[in-house]
Amino acid sequence: MQNEMTQLSKSIYEEAMSGHMTVQEAVNFLKREAKIRSLKEKIEKYYHGQDLRQTLVSGLLHNHPDLSKDSIERRVRGWLGKDSTRSVRKQDAIEICFILKLSVEEADEFVTLVSEEALHWRNPDEVVYIFALKQGMDYREAQELNRRMEEILSDVKESKNLQENSFTPIVRAEISALRTIEELTDYLRHAVPRLGRCHNNAYKLFMEMIYTLEHPRLYETVEQAEVFDSERLTIRDILKEYLYEGNVLYAKEIARADKERDSKLSEEERLVFTTIQDSVSANWPDETTISKMKSRKMDVTRKVLILLFLATDQGLELDEEDEYQYEPTTEDVFEDLYQRLNDMLLLCGYGRLDPRSPFDWLILYCICAQDMLDVDIRMRAVFKEMFGERAAGEGGN
Repeated sequence: MQNEMTQLSKSIYEEAMSGHMTVQEAVNFLKREAKIRSLKEKIEKYYHGQDLRQTLVSGLLHNHPDLSKDSIERRVRGWLGKDSTRSVRKQDAIEICFILKLSVEEADEFVTLVSEEALHWRNPDEVVYIFALKQGMDYREAQELNRRMEEILSDVKESKNLQENSFTPIVRAEISALRTIEELTDYLRHAVPRLGRCHNNAYKLFMEMIYTLEHPRLYETVEQAEVFDSERLTIRDILKEYLYEGNVLYAKEIARADKERDSKLSEEERLVFTTIQDSVSANWPDETTISKMKSRKMDVTRKVLILLFLATDQGLELDEEDEYQYEPTTEDVFEDLYQRLNDMLLLCGYGRLDPRSPFDWLILYCICAQDMLDVDIRMRAVFKEMFGERAAGEGGN
């Protein structure tokens, strides 16, 4: 929420929602003035000792005795670089939690901050690490415990009839009550068929929103059914019309091609992505990833959820009485959308909108528009300004 932000985050948030910036000014602001939170800042927020670099190096050396000190120091330098805005894999974030000796509550906050995804209490593997954190184990002990659990539960995990129908709050309460490894083993042996590595709420909402876009309600009568069927959208259509594929993915394809023939191009000719462009376009959905999400071969990402939410949201809903009594202000529309978007992210196990994340800042800027049609227009203009404009699929197969 707004009142939970630091002063810097709040000032950047207020710039996004000020309403006085054109699209070009907004993109330029993001490039030149927005203070992106570095990975070092994120880690330092949860460390109160004297030498963070040495703590991380020592911890990683202990956890990975097979790796050289040079390679580990290189890795830590990458994490703590002054201008490093890189993210870390969720498993690496969990390992850092053990090195910093965080509580489960602190670990949940930290993992969400650096990976945009909270600890997943329904993922059997993460359940083991959560239990190990609670018990004060170190990371190597947690890894060994997870390996033992995988062996014990391998037959259960391979079941073709998994029923991933448990809600996270119920599972969280059950796991929090576990005190011994024996209790953990017994719990997982019986609970694994109710668990799952994918986010259930995210998948449910994702499928509902995809269905809405695949079946546009342009026709309402039975007589128009045949026409309605002909208007059904494919994943390719959705990517082009609602997920801005023609801007972002095309630009990434060109940048990738330029990198491959780097030596033949001058710096002026080469399309080089800035840090901001890299951050915004990271993990942008394509046809393959959307199909994998539909079949649950990969988890639904936070970025996809946000984009689909904005593509399908109907805006502020008023009771019949309210419709005749007052006209909602721009602030009313924004606050309603901002709250519902954050509620959706939290429900699905992801972090709230963060003004110091370039993608999130652009989302904040775009949802300040008066209605959902204006939001879409502004989104298209923002991505056109940042990445250029191309027909989806043009030039990059």
